[in-house]
Amino acid sequence: MSVEYKVVKIVPPSKKEEDCKPYYPRITKRAKKDLRDLAEDISQMSTFSTIDVIGVLEAFTSLIPHYLKDNCSVELGDLGTFSLHINAEGSESPEKVSRHNVKGVKMAFRPSTRVKKDLQNTSFKKLPTKK
Repeated sequence: MSVEYKVVKIVPPSKKEEDCKPYYPRITKRAKKDLRDLAEDISQMSTFSTIDVIGVLEAFTSLIPHYLKDNCSVELGDLGTFSLHINAEGSESPEKVSRHNVKGVKMAFRPSTRVKKDLQNTSFKKLPTKK
């Protein structure tokens, strides 16, 4: 199993093509796996039915945002940790900082050391360039 990539040309607007190295690898041809795919694979690896696994995954999907909004990080063992982060504007003084400074919220994921180590063993396959 290899991650496929293609070569793309990217020249930043602030630079001239001759002043940079404009060719980069970019992952391509990603297949999408959905909740049902995950549930079916887990079912094959365990004694749980696909429907049982779907129920657990649906509950899991509902609980993550709930815990994050309750000001918790969610640690998933050897998988990693979900946490909430905000985008905000600054103020001139601490007294002027309020909830109105918050302009957006996003969920972040930090993979565990085990997952990071496992991903270091990823192999790559260059796809032929189209002419």
